[in-house]
Amino acid sequence: MSEPNPANSISARTDEVFIQKIEELSKGSISIMLYPDGSLGDNPTVMELVMQPKASIHIARISPATLVKYDCKLHELLDIPFTFQNHEHFWRFNESQVAERILQEPYNLNIGVRGLYFSEEGFRHFFSTKKLNSIEDFAGESIRTAGNSMMKRIVTAFKGIPVEVSFTDLYSALQTNLVTIAEQPISNYLANNFNKVAPYMILDGHELGIAEVVINSNLWDSLSEEQKNIFIEAGKYAATYCSKVVLESENQAKLALRSDGTEFTEIDDISKWQEQCADVISESSRENIEVYGEIIRFAD
Repeated sequence: MSEPNPANSISARTDEVFIQKIEELSKGSISIMLYPDGSLGDNPTVMELVMQPKASIHIARISPATLVKYDCKLHELLDIPFTFQNHEHFWRFNESQVAERILQEPYNLNIGVRGLYFSEEGFRHFFSTKKLNSIEDFAGESIRTAGNSMMKRIVTAFKGIPVEVSFTDLYSALQTNLVTIAEQPISNYLANNFNKVAPYMILDGHELGIAEVVINSNLWDSLSEEQKNIFIEAGKYAATYCSKVVLESENQAKLALRSDGTEFTEIDDISKWQEQCADVISESSRENIEVYGEIIRFAD
């Protein structure tokens, strides 16, 4: 199983809970070895390997946006900026039939993987090598994207210059000023030591850092119904664990970052940021507006 973030990140800890539950429920007959810290490659590289019929990597924790390039159009809805109002909104969605439909989308499209469960890493915020005070400060800046068309659209809407950089190369890209701005959830920002080279963060919360665990389709098809149920139950257990610790983890990370010199900028009124993304939101949701409407309704 591949995990792009370090072992102390919220995602890797959730992975461990998932694996432990599978081994417990299967009485040790199913064993999973976790490789954190991007040691098996970044999300796009790992996804190509997991999708192979004879996969060398069987399970991966990815961003849902990774699947958009494979025509998973419902997955793109989860990547639209300012979709989730708060953590509670996401967890209500996560328990819905809509979430299950999105998880099964890549399997139904026969692209080689099946989604098992969603979790989250906290809201994503922009951080920089120099202080960011407002949305106007993004104009003309080189901003990291990851081959993700949605993030390129967001960066363009903010009048920045999108620069594609893999996650494994992001630290050095900030260090050398190839990019001056990037974005991550607070816990991942700390876990990857990005604060050492980019010590300014503006708390815009443009997206929720949704995580998805996928399994190779051939492996999934080879499992018995009992084994499939073990994976599904373990996924629900891991998601519940994540929902209970993600806020605490984020608050602890923020305290650690402040004590280490990170400077946070609060945003009193997010409406201007949302307005800048209005066209992005409209264009990205148009094709599946009914499903997007269902996701939005879980805010209430």
